[in-house]
Amino acid sequence: MLIDNNYVHRHEKGFIICHWMNAISFIMLFVTALPLYTDTFKFLYDVFGAYNLQIMHRVFAVIFIVTPFLGFFIARKGFSLWAKEILTVNPAEDMAFMSKFPLELIGLHPEGVPKQGFYNSGERMNSALQIGIWLLLVASGLALWVGNSYLSRETMAWMGPLHSAAAGLGFAAFLAHLYLAAVANPDSLRGMRKGNIHVRYAKAHHEKWYEDLIARGEFTREEAEKAIKADAMGKSASGSM
Repeated sequence: MLIDNNYVHRHEKGFIICHWMNAISFIMLFVTALPLYTDTFKFLYDVFGAYNLQIMHRVFAVIFIVTPFLGFFIARKGFSLWAKEILTVNPAEDMAFMSKFPLELIGLHPEGVPKQGFYNSGERMNSALQIGIWLLLVASGLALWVGNSYLSRETMAWMGPLHSAAAGLGFAAFLAHLYLAAVANPDSLRGMRKGNIHVRYAKAHHEKWYEDLIARGEFTREEAEKAIKADAMGKSASGSM
């Protein structure tokens, strides 16, 4: 049965909590490090104090490191599905999806996009990228924090540039993710706020998953089509006003 006759369940609460913990801790890590890179943000030293800003950076670093491990306790199902989807690779479908992806960036939904599962090809590639960035940030960050006592001077010389490069790449990926969620596909943002998405969005962007939900008896095709039709009529009526 559809939630409120319109929505399908997507994310469990624990998974949502971990998602926002990861996002907020990353942004705070980025912000608390900015005075190191540009005088524009030197005012943060005046507001918080250099020592306090360093402590804040380390506190958010601990949260950033701990969050994935916390997820395996409070969102095991969501993290297991996420890991399974990342490891599911179909080169032909993934390349076909990515060839159409630029049109998604400007809010269009082109025809000929291969049917997608719970996560689409772009989301899976982004997830793989985020894992790589997380590993680089954590490894280089821990080295900068405590590595002087254990690592050679030559190794330590690489840690700062590596940490900065990973942070820059992570921030670029964050901006792209934010744009897609808030501008290009705002329906998806509901999934990370309320844990469910409109069945119309599920069918349009994750049709393999949508069909699987019907096959499992989560809701009927008739329920879904009724909700999709009502949503289309509502938008049509709003547009004609």
